[in-house]
Amino acid sequence: MAPERGHPAPTSSSAPPPPPRILNVQKFAESRGPELEALHAIVSNRLGDDFRIRRSKRRRTTGHKVTRNRRVKRRKVGDGDGDGGVPEGTSAEDDRKKKVSRRTRRRFEFQKNPASGFCTSGDGTRRLRTHLWHAKRFAMVKQWGFYLPLGLHGRGRGSRAILKWLKYGALIHDASYSLPIQLEGPEDSILAILRMVLLPSPSGPTDISEKHSQMVIHGVCYAYAMLYHVGNPLSHFIAPVIYMWRPFLSDDRNSVQQDDVSNGCCNSGKNGSSTSPRQLWIWLHAAAFNEGFNALRFACQKQMHESGKCVSCFTLEGHIARLEIMGSKAIQVLQKTLHPLTDTNSQLQKACVLNRAEHLPSHAILSLTVDDPRDLPSKGAEPASEAHNRLESNLQEEDIRNSSLLVSGESAKNEDKLLSLWSEPETSGIFLSDSRSLWDSSDKMSPPIPENVLCTEKHHRRLKFFHFDPTNYGMPATEAKDDFSQSCPVLLLKHAKQGWSIILPLSWIKPFWMSLILHGAHVIGLRERRWIACNSGLPSFPFDFPDCKAYMSFMANEASSFDRAAELRPLAVRPVKVPVPPPWDCIMSTVGKGPFILKGFQTQDVQGSGGVAPECSLVNLASQNVGTLDQATASFQGFIPRTPKILKEYLEKICDGKFLLFPSMAMMEKDFSDPNPFNWVTRSDHQMSADKELCLVRILLHAYKEGVFEEGAVVCAPILTDLSQWTSRSEEQEQLTVTQSFVRSCFTQQDSGKWKLQVPEDPSALHSFRWPIGFVTSGFVYGSSKPVAVAFCEAKLLAMLRVQQWNQTQETRPEIFVWVRNMRSTAYRRALATIVLEQQKEDLEFL
Repeated sequence: MAPERGHPAPTSSSAPPPPPRILNVQKFAESRGPELEALHAIVSNRLGDDFRIRRSKRRRTTGHKVTRNRRVKRRKVGDGDGDGGVPEGTSAEDDRKKKVSRRTRRRFEFQKNPASGFCTSGDGTRRLRTHLWHAKRFAMVKQWGFYLPLGLHGRGRGSRAILKWLKYGALIHDASYSLPIQLEGPEDSILAILRMVLLPSPSGPTDISEKHSQMVIHGVCYAYAMLYHVGNPLSHFIAPVIYMWRPFLSDDRNSVQQDDVSNGCCNSGKNGSSTSPRQLWIWLHAAAFNEGFNALRFACQKQMHESGKCVSCFTLEGHIARLEIMGSKAIQVLQKTLHPLTDTNSQLQKACVLNRAEHLPSHAILSLTVDDPRDLPSKGAEPASEAHNRLESNLQEEDIRNSSLLVSGESAKNEDKLLSLWSEPETSGIFLSDSRSLWDSSDKMSPPIPENVLCTEKHHRRLKFFHFDPTNYGMPATEAKDDFSQSCPVLLLKHAKQGWSIILPLSWIKPFWMSLILHGAHVIGLRERRWIACNSGLPSFPFDFPDCKAYMSFMANEASSFDRAAELRPLAVRPVKVPVPPPWDCIMSTVGKGPFILKGFQTQDVQGSGGVAPECSLVNLASQNVGTLDQATASFQGFIPRTPKILKEYLEKICDGKFLLFPSMAMMEKDFSDPNPFNWVTRSDHQMSADKELCLVRILLHAYKEGVFEEGAVVCAPILTDLSQWTSRSEEQEQLTVTQSFVRSCFTQQDSGKWKLQVPEDPSALHSFRWPIGFVTSGFVYGSSKPVAVAFCEAKLLAMLRVQQWNQTQETRPEIFVWVRNMRSTAYRRALATIVLEQQKEDLEFL
C-alpha cells in the first residue's frame, strides 16, 4: 500500500553507513567507468569524433600561454646577447634576482617594514610607509623630497564631501613628512637657544598665562612658535614649529645619566634645576626642514662658544612619525583603535584619561602604551571604558582618593579632577605625558609583528577551530615573534579645533593606519588638508606664509608648471597669464600714495607717474639681477607680525600708536575720548612714505552677499564714493567692473621676471581702478556653509581705511570694507575683512 501524501515512507530500522573519511579516487572512477564511457560516446557523436578546438576560439583559451612563451624566449635571447653571461664573482642565485621584474621588486620592497628609515626611490626621493595604500587611490606628487598624496583623482573637486566628513565623521592624514629635531642638554642652554630662534620664546615675555607657560616647561603641554634665523628675527622667517619638552619629575633629575647628554660633551650645573639635562622636540615641515635644522645647529654652536656648554642637536627622521586625525568623531575613532595596557596603576589611570579625553584642554599631551590594533590573539586587551569600570570597582577608596579621583562624582567634578590629575603631575606623582620609549633615542624600539607571521598564526587558529592538526603547516608563529613587540608607545596631542595628532614609532604606522581606516576615518591628501585649514580660518604651511623661503620656492615651481600647461594650449584658448606668486612689492606703490587713494584718481597724479605705479627704493632693490629663487624671495621685503606684542611695537615706532589697530583687545574696550581720533589722515605724503617697510597682517575675508574669492585674488581699497555699496539698503547697486584689456595689462612681467603694476592712462579706465593693498593666499572652499578666504594686507593701509570708514559711516565696527577682484575677472566683489590679531591673542596655530 502506497504511503499517504504528506507522510514520509517508513524507514528501515538500520541507518545507512556514513561516507568514508578518506575517498580513493581511482576506485571511485573504476566504479563509475561505464557511465563515463557512455557520456564520452554521446559527446563523440555530437562532435563527429573531432575534439580539436576551433580556430576562432583558440586565441581566447591559449593566448596567455603564447605571450608567456614569447617572454621566456626574449629573456633567453637577452641573456645570450648580454655581457657574455654571468660575470665573475656572482652566483646563479644573484643572477636570478636581477631578472626579477620591477613590479615584483617593488611589491617585496613595500611589504618590508624596517625598524627605522624611509624607503627611497632610485633618485633618492623618500616614500611614506603608507605610500602603497595612497598610490592605489590618490594622485601622487613629488614634493619636498617625498612622494606625497596630493588628493583624490579628478579635477580637484569633492570639498563638499570632505567638509561633511569633518562635521559628522573623522579624517586622517599621514603627516610623516613633518620631521622632529631633538635638542638635548642643560635646560638653561636650551632656553638660551630658543631665545635666539623662536618667537615668542618660552623664557621671554609672552601673552600666554604664566600657568600655561609652566605647563609647557613641565612637559604636559606643547606650544606653537615661529622659527627665525639667528640675528635678525623679524626679517628672516623660516617656518612655524611645534615644540614640546620631555616631562621631568624633581626626584628624577639626579637619576639622569650625565653621559647620555650630548655624548658626554655636556656638563650639568652644580646646583639649581636650570642646569639639569632636558630634552626638547621641535617639529618642522619638510619644506623648511634643511633650513630650520641648519639654523638650530648654528644656534647651538653659538651657544657653546658663548657659555661653554654643549647642546646636541640631531634629527629623529626615520624613527618617529605623526598621524593627524580631525573631525567631530576623531576621539571616538581613537578610543576604538587604541587599547591601552592596564598592567600598572599608572597605565590604568592613562586608560581612564583616554576615556574622558574630550575634557582635556587644547595643547594637552597624553602618553599611552597600547596593544597592537590588528587582529591578534591578545591576552584580553580591554578598551578604555572597561578599564575605567575596572578601576572603579577594584581600587580601594584610599587609592581612588589619592591617585584616581576622576572616577567618582558628577561629570563636572570629574572634569576638574581630570584636569588636576593631568596638569599637576608632581602632586599626583605620575606624569601622564611621559613616554620613555619614545624619548630615549638610544633605546631601539621593536617593530610590530610582520604580516606573514600574523597570517600564519591566524591560519593555525582556524585549523584548530576545525579540529585539524596544524603541526605540519610550517613554523609556529610564537617562535618568530622574539624580536618583535605586541605593544607600542604613543603620544596624543590635542589641537584646538577638533583635532588630534598621534606620535608613534615609524615602523608602527602601517598597523595603526589600517586600523584607523577600518574604524571609520576617511583619508585626505595635501589638497583636502588645505581645504580644512582654510575653512577653519587657520593658515596652512607653506601656502599661507608668504614671508618664508619655502613659500617662494613652492610658488616658483607652481608658476613653471602653469607656464608649461599654458604652452600646450592654442593661443586662442590660452588663459591670461597672471603673476605667481602675487607681486607683494606692488603694494609699496599704494603705500607711497598714502591717503590720496581714498579720494579717487586725479589726472595730474597719473601724468606725473607716466602710467606706471611710482617705485620706491624697496621696489628698486627687488629688481636687481638675482637668481630665480633669490629674486622671488627679494620680492617680499617686509615682515608679518604674528603676536600682538610685535604689532604693537611696530605701531608705536611709526606713529606713536595712533593707528586704529587693536591687537588682542576687544573693540568695546577702546577709549575713543580723543576729540580728534582720525587725525592720522591729515598726515602729509612725505610722512606717509617715510616708512619703506611692508607690514602685512593676516585677515579673513567674507563675501558681502555674493562672490567667490580665488587664490591669488587682489584686495583693493575702496574710495569714499564706494562706501554706499555696503551701507545702502538699495539692492539696485551698480557693479564696479574693469575692462578685459585692463585685466591683461594690470600686472605686466618685465624681462627680469619681476611683475609691475600698470596704472591705466585712459580717464574712463581710471574711474574703475582701485589701488591694491593685499592678496589672497587661500581662496574659498566650495561647499562651505560659511566660506572664508585667507589674505594678507598692509597694516598701515588697513588702519587708514578704518579711519575713513568710521568717519564716513559714524560706526565703529570691527570689519573693514574692501574690494576683491580675481586675477582673471573683470568684476570687483564686496568683502568684509577681519584682522586675526584683533580677534585672538596670537596668530601662531597652523595646519
